Amino acid sequence: MSEVALRPQGLDEALAERRHELRSPEVVMAPRQLGAARLTRYSFSRTLLRRAAREGWQARLVELDMDAEGRGHAIYRTEAGDRVFDFVAFTTTVDESLHTDRVIAEAWEVCGALVDGAVDADYLEVLRREVPRQEDARLDPRVLVLTRGNRSVRFFGYLVDRLAAGLQPEADKVADAGYILRSTAFYGNGKFGMRSYLGYPEGHPLRSPYRAQFLCAWMFRELGYDQVEHCARARGGDRAVRFAGDWRRYFGLGNATGLGLVPYAFKHPRVLNAWAGVRELALANVRSLPATPKRLDTLRRWVDRAVVHFETIGGGDRPPWLGPTTLAGRARRVRARIDEVAGDPAPFDALFRWAEDEDVETCELVVSLLVELDEGLDDDLVDHFLRVDEEVVVDPLTTAADLRSLLGERYAWLDGLDLEGDGHYWWVISDNSDEPRRVVRSALEPDNHDVAIDVARRLHALGRCLDDLPDDAAVGTLLAEAPHHASAVRRLLGGGQPYGEPRDDACAAGYLPLEVQRFQLAMYGMDNYSPKSTDWLRVTLFQGAPRCDDLGPETTDDWVWPPRPTEASA
Repeated sequence: MSEVALRPQGLDEALAERRHELRSPEVVMAPRQLGAARLTRYSFSRTLLRRAAREGWQARLVELDMDAEGRGHAIYRTEAGDRVFDFVAFTTTVDESLHTDRVIAEAWEVCGALVDGAVDADYLEVLRREVPRQEDARLDPRVLVLTRGNRSVRFFGYLVDRLAAGLQPEADKVADAGYILRSTAFYGNGKFGMRSYLGYPEGHPLRSPYRAQFLCAWMFRELGYDQVEHCARARGGDRAVRFAGDWRRYFGLGNATGLGLVPYAFKHPRVLNAWAGVRELALANVRSLPATPKRLDTLRRWVDRAVVHFETIGGGDRPPWLGPTTLAGRARRVRARIDEVAGDPAPFDALFRWAEDEDVETCELVVSLLVELDEGLDDDLVDHFLRVDEEVVVDPLTTAADLRSLLGERYAWLDGLDLEGDGHYWWVISDNSDEPRRVVRSALEPDNHDVAIDVARRLHALGRCLDDLPDDAAVGTLLAEAPHHASAVRRLLGGGQPYGEPRDDACAAGYLPLEVQRFQLAMYGMDNYSPKSTDWLRVTLFQGAPRCDDLGPETTDDWVWPPRPTEASA
């Protein structure tokens, strides 16, 4: 593969140039395939830490002022070149009955903000007043991210008791979830007066998509360790110990995610195309690689790591997905297959083709494992690919014939959906939470709260309208007479990205939000998917990742899927 092939002008050109090497959009964007996605080395959590290590970022706790129960505040500082970022967290306790994963909660045990610049005493008091107010807060552009969450009801107190008694955790008591604190939101991009993404200047270390949010999440996770150790010292005195051995990095940050993710996936096709496109380019790179002992050994180590991780977490299936015990069995089969294809001229392609004929979760597990071997995309190129321009210009002289042609070319897959009628669900903005929700259409009128994510239905309706128009009818005339088709026209004219559309109807009675949610969470770098209904799930982020004082030139990227610590490893 030539250097020219690796560094085209942009993602669209790269995908077009290599379309015959890539998985088809029909496969990649199918709901069940999206719902089996796993994190890769290009997920946001991992690219953040690789860049931090490569560029010599330094991170540390600079202030912790808490009482014996962990109520107070903490400040963490990240120095990224000549820029400083402070994560400020305000902590309290709430009754367990008030713990909820719902975004509409009114009380949280942790409220925090990531700030561009060092926080002085005066600004700390401004943040102390505003940050706990969350959606009611009024912030300024120094604040990049606003977040909140709670302690784990199951684990926080238990961990404090163990460390206070001079003991490490017992693996069988805490390893199934693997977090201390659980977040429920990471607001950014201009909300509540914070800085917009477009306000990051060129060269800013957090200018890449989602980097600020994931730096904030990494600091949030660090707070969990420090809070537990602080409370343990307050309770146990000289007898108390800190997390030791593999326990130092085992716990991640929990997260609960619901329907609020779904509209983003349907409303940002070029972003979705970039996320999936980067993964598909990396997979194609690896499938074309010849075998070398180093590559095969690296892949075996990754598979062995997956086997141990899933096996030691344990637990049954988590419908609609496989659980850790079953995944461990799938990973063992992958390990055996690697040895069988090792002598093949293209062993990684052979492994993928075998997995493709298995179930979708085995296939996507193999995709994730193979992408670990990618040598064709560096992080700078990935950052370039992920910066997308979402502006769509509608030429009013575009004809009905042009629109019909594009609809057939780009959206022929709509013919496979049942789009007659109004659909079973509305998607609306909740009056209670100001968040997207879906409701049975017959139960609620949208009253101008409708969320326009019924892409398939809008395009289908546009198609029916076009059937009644002469070829030379202008889109400007169409929209003047039928302005409700404007969003479908923009979608059609701005489309054309192979991986831009989840091939599903979000308003259908059988629509399963979990599938597109999981795809997004995999891109974020989350794992340990645990559905709690058809609409929301819990996950873990940064489990096994380096801590603040681990960050340095020697920091490696092999931290995902950590093995459960044992007494010997502690």
